[in-house]
Order: sequence, then structure tokens, then C-alpha cells
Amino acid sequence: MLALTPACVGVLLWLLLRTGPLVERLVSEANAFEGAAHPRPSHVSPPTPGTFAHAMGRLLPEALKLPGPVPDSMSEHEGGDEAASAARFRASEVLRERCREVASGKAPLETMPPACREALEQSREVMRRVLAATHAEVGGLPAGAGSLSRWSSSFQKSGMHALGYVVELASLESRLLLAEGRPEQAVDTCLDALALSRELSLGGALYGGVLSANSQEAAYRPCAAALNAVPLEPKRQALARLQRLREGLPPLSSLLREESVFHQLATFGPDLLPPEALPRLPSSGRALIESQGGWCYFPARIGHPLVRRYVWRRNVSVFDAMVPLADLPPSERQRAFAHIDASHSLLAGYPGTVRALKYHHELSLLDSQRLQAAALVALVQMDVARAAQGRWPTELPPDTAPGLRLEVVSGQEARITPSDEALAGNALSLTADSAP
Repeated sequence: MLALTPACVGVLLWLLLRTGPLVERLVSEANAFEGAAHPRPSHVSPPTPGTFAHAMGRLLPEALKLPGPVPDSMSEHEGGDEAASAARFRASEVLRERCREVASGKAPLETMPPACREALEQSREVMRRVLAATHAEVGGLPAGAGSLSRWSSSFQKSGMHALGYVVELASLESRLLLAEGRPEQAVDTCLDALALSRELSLGGALYGGVLSANSQEAAYRPCAAALNAVPLEPKRQALARLQRLREGLPPLSSLLREESVFHQLATFGPDLLPPEALPRLPSSGRALIESQGGWCYFPARIGHPLVRRYVWRRNVSVFDAMVPLADLPPSERQRAFAHIDASHSLLAGYPGTVRALKYHHELSLLDSQRLQAAALVALVQMDVARAAQGRWPTELPPDTAPGLRLEVVSGQEARITPSDEALAGNALSLTADSAP
């Protein structure tokens, strides 16, 4: 009986530390994600034949060259020394933030620096062509922009941020159109901006999802203002488009699945993938491994190779546990992810291990994006219902506005507010189209 014990321990260790099944699964999933199509409801009808990826592939060089706002005081920092360069960078960053605050509706148009409008005017033609690309029948990012290209592609480093900048420009354009008395054009522009922010999350894993949420934040209030101001019939038409935009947001679980593949290739691929597996990976996966050049959490190869093998299996187990729970309501997800961490406590502090609660906090950024999408739909629904009934409804439709509630301020005004006080900044105000 005692003789069997070492053999049993050996079998258990072999089961815990073997990586062959992990390799096969990783190669399969990496190839499945690379270049995958991302069908999503188009926000226009009929959509333009083709794919967003193809259309953006042609526009990318121009989008990368879009000028940013230039501070008036830039000449004061002329020179090639390090101090002058740092001063120019700080001045540009301050101006860019001021432009973003105006574009997103957090600051009045009257406070807009002239450089913001100048940048928009110089970029308007390319901006409109990029927005038109969102009318494509099929979504998804261009080659070199997917989740596996995060560190090896110039598009991932600058192109996705260039698309986020176009969303900011379109948000500012929407505000200016509304101020000029053209609410219908403002709605069209801001809906295209929302569609562009959505594209960033289709194939970009959690990284693209966060960029998508951040860029949608810029368009949220300008869209709400334009939708509130537009006449009733265009408002009804916008409702269907908003619903399609919301339906096309990828589930958080799919973003985590893609993130798992990226994490494994970047963290374990350089040291633990056998040479014969590398040619079977997509080109972006191979480039990702080569760019890492080794176990990224152990630049000096600290840690026993067998422990690293266990950490790989452990991390995959954590991701597998998170994925089916990622789409739960935030509070439920937090409790579920805490339980995952508790059940994977062995070596939890070891370098390279992942924690479920860390990913819960990252996904929380995307919870706000989903709430904003629901709030815009609810805003139009309530405005249309108010016009039809002559009074505000008593509550929001539960199936279309989770986590939101309606507050009637007066016969002409109402508010849509989040149930979660932490998300109170996403509240929207409504004004009735006509008196009852």
C-alpha cells in the first residue's frame, strides 16, 4: 500500500503539470480569434456591403495623421532641449483634455479653446469617411488590430487610439450641429460615433473593450442632448438604431475569452510553448511571443519551470471560471469572482498569477458603457411615450433598462437615473417634445 503512494503522487503531479492539452487548446483558440468576423446589427438600414475592417484598412493611414489641437503658446516652448520638449508635451496634454471635456459635454461650448475647432475643421473630411465606414454590414477590427496584436502592431499602439480620437471629434461636431439648430444631423453624427466606439470592442479583447467604453463616454452626453432635441419622427427612427447599437455590444464573457488567449501567449508562450507549436499559431500570435522574448514576469528566469507550468494551468482554470460569470450584474459578479479567488488561493501571490477580482474591476468600466447604452434607449422610449400619452410613464420598461429608474420632475421634465449611486454621473434629463 505504501509503495503505491509515491506512484499516486507522481500521477497527480503529472496531471497537474502537463501542458500538452493547454498547448493544443491555445493554438486552436488563437487561430479562431485571428481574423474572425464579427457580425453585429448595423445601426443603419440598409447597411453598406462589406466589412468595417476592409473600409478602415484603406482609411487607416489618413486617420493616423489626423492633427490634434495645437496650443497657442507652443512657440514659447520652441527648442530642441529636453525641458522644451517636456513643456510642449504638457501644454498639448492640457489642451487635449480641455477639448475632450467640451466634446463630451462636461464643459460648455463657450469655453472651447479655438484650437479645438481648428483641429475639427482640419479633420472633418477624414472624420466623416471614418464614420461612414461604420455603416458596413459586418464589424470587426482590421488586420493587425486584433487582441493578439496588442504589443506587436503599430495599429494597436496608435490606430485604435486614432479611432477613439475620431469619436471625440464626432462628439464635438454633434454639439456644434445642435448649437447651430441642426438636431437631426447632430443625431446622425453622434450615432455614427457610438457605432465607431463599438467597433473597438469587436475583436480587441478587454483592451479594446476599455478603449470602446472610454470613447463612448465622450459621445454619451452629446448624443443624449441631440436625441432630446430632435423632432418626434426622427426620434422614433433613432430608437431602432440605438437598439441595434446596444444589441451589437459584445458580451463581457467573450472579451474575457479573448483576454485569456492573449495572457497565455504573452506570459507563458515564450518559455512553455514547444517549438513545433509555434508554426501552427497565427502570425500575430507568433509575433506576440517573439516580442516578449521570454517569461515576462521572470526576466531573470526566477522560479522553477514546474511551478510555472502549474501557474499556467491555474490561470487557465481561473479564466474558465470567470467567463460564464462575467455577464452577471456587477454586485453578483463581484461576489462570484471573490469566490473564484478563494478557491484558487494556492500560490495566489506568486508572480504571473491572475486574480479574478482584478478583472472584475476592469470589467466595471464596461458596466458603465452598457448602462449608458440602455439609458439612451430609455431616454427616447420615454420621450416617445410621453408624446403619445400626454404624460410621463410611471416607470421604465424593465426589459430594456436594467439598473435605471425614471424620476418625474414636472409635466415637462423628467430624469433617468442609475439605481447604483456609484454610477450617478450617467443620469440624463429629458424635456417633453410638446405640452400635454
